Amino acid sequence: VDGATTIVWNRGNGSSSIVQARTRPAGSGTFGAVVDLSAPGQIAFFPQVAVGVDGATTVVWQRGNGSNNIVQARTRPAGSDTFGAAVNLSAPGKNADYAQVAVGVDGATTVVWNRGYDRNYIVQASTRPAGSDTFGAAVDLAEPGEIAYDAQVAVGVDGATTIVWYRWNGSYYIIQARTRPAGSDTFGGAVNLSATGRDASGAQVAVGVDGATTIVWNRGYGRNTIVQARTRPAGSGTFGAVVNLSATGKDAFSPQVAVAIDGATTVVWILSNGVNSIIQARTSGTSYLPSNDFKIRSVKVSAKALTSTVVVPGRGALTQRVTRNSTAAAVLTGCKTSAKVTKAGTVKLTCKLSSATRAALRKRSLSVSMKTTFTPTGGLPASKTQAVTLKRKR
Repeated sequence: VDGATTIVWNRGNGSSSIVQARTRPAGSGTFGAVVDLSAPGQIAFFPQVAVGVDGATTVVWQRGNGSNNIVQARTRPAGSDTFGAAVNLSAPGKNADYAQVAVGVDGATTVVWNRGYDRNYIVQASTRPAGSDTFGAAVDLAEPGEIAYDAQVAVGVDGATTIVWYRWNGSYYIIQARTRPAGSDTFGGAVNLSATGRDASGAQVAVGVDGATTIVWNRGYGRNTIVQARTRPAGSGTFGAVVNLSATGKDAFSPQVAVAIDGATTVVWILSNGVNSIIQARTSGTSYLPSNDFKIRSVKVSAKALTSTVVVPGRGALTQRVTRNSTAAAVLTGCKTSAKVTKAGTVKLTCKLSSATRAALRKRSLSVSMKTTFTPTGGLPASKTQAVTLKRKR
């Protein structure tokens, strides 16, 4: 808040590496001397830094202790030019890594990290309460028994703290979150944010001034990945529905989220266009893209038509086109249809076969390609293509 700037990094030190920092004091145009934060002799890396409203600065990193990696922290108190001693936050015996740190307006500081547990990983956190010089004992946030990884943390103005990660549920990776409400010492239960059926990872979290919390992540979609988000409105204990932010059909990944002081939420990600990668962004003030995640529940074939049962997430338009290859290698239209969708739910599409296709079916069975496209109102289209066999009708 006062304009002082602290930069941290890793630096080689013989056969190991150390964490260093430099600070430019408020009102100064010059950075001070380099400060070694981690002790020499072992590898220390992946430093992260967070600054409180009062200027107190906390740096965290992971460092080898001769057997495992442990998470360490050092803090420069408000008004001081000197960092305090390094503090071990994780217990030895298993690797702990990729620590993240966030500071509340009141100065309470929360650090999260991944730590080995038997043959898997769990997520742990430690908090230094407002006005205290000591971090509390590590708390397990993710259930043991499965891999939980890539923890991220954000603190609201009121002190409510939300931590997100991805976790293996036995079949897929899903995004989970836990929140410690303002004024509480205890985190609530884990909440599943992403749907099962496809892997989700790379979660990021941001909290607005009003307390609204937005979490974004990557999730598999067909052969690609898309960016999704869920928001817990200010004053609510429940996250809203999943929103697809990126278009389908191309890979979108590495989402980041930030909330402006006026509450506008911006999400940026990398989109692959098949040749290279164009950064994309969406801001809540321009409205997020409505979901285009539809499902084809069933397809029934008769002598005259295909009847598809399609589940859609909201208003929009459905189109369907069936094509086949002729003996001359030309692509012929077997049927096509469309329907206007007025609400979320199940829609039946009847695609009447052309006379030429019906005639061909009297001679032989046909392998056709059925392409179904849903375009949500105000959103981007999504298509699904599947092979269908039309059996010979005498």
